[in-house]
Amino acid sequence: MQKIKIEMKLSDYWRAKFPQGRPTLRSLQRQCERGQIPAVKRGGWYVLVEQAERTTGNDLVDMILN
Repeated sequence: MQKIKIEMKLSDYWRAKFPQGRPTLRSLQRQCERGQIPAVKRGGWYVLVEQAERTTGNDLVDMILN
């Protein structure tokens, strides 16, 4: 059985996660390009929500928790 991946447009994720508008949408796009935010590019960026919510930004902590 395949696991369902929940994807959200980067702009929608940005509005939901950062209602104050900081960091900028462009900053998040750069993080997607670098692989710091789990995302796929299909015309625009789509965030893999479950993975993004489980990551802390610290590789060691992520390895232990996941």
